[in-house]
Amino acid sequence: MSNTGSMPNFGGLGRDDQVFIGAGALGFIFTFIAFAHIKIAGFGSDTASAWHGIGSFAALLLLAATVVGAVAAMSPSSMPNLPIGVRVLALGLSVLAFVFFIIRWVTLPGGDVLGHHYGYSLYWGGYILLILNLVQIGFGFKLMRASGESLPWEGGNAAPPPPAPPAA
Repeated sequence: MSNTGSMPNFGGLGRDDQVFIGAGALGFIFTFIAFAHIKIAGFGSDTASAWHGIGSFAALLLLAATVVGAVAAMSPSSMPNLPIGVRVLALGLSVLAFVFFIIRWVTLPGGDVLGHHYGYSLYWGGYILLILNLVQIGFGFKLMRASGESLPWEGGNAAPPPPAPPAA
């Protein structure tokens, strides 16, 4: 990747960055597709996207992780100085998104109708979303290790401290 002043294109990124960004972008798209499904004989069926309840927060975390990872890959010099590494931040956001998607899954509504228990269950869109989120986590961890950043509790190569203000 040459530094000619222009932003690199997606094809110029490393394969791990491409997979991280692609999995996040596809995962975000799948938040709008049937996450959960319910079918009640004689009453019909219904689906729900991930954009209900805590799933909305999870979708935004997934988007934030993807954007941070994309900026870290395409324009690392534009990232502000942070107390943690940028790759650690992207990985952390992706992990939090996964946790909140799981919470969304286990708190899907259900109830009893005419003596039978019915409830929403995870649908194909939800399974694909969780798989894409796991792929993003795996490649985020790989990118974090390759960048030399360490997790906050490991010490070591955290993000450098911000420069001291100029003396007056």
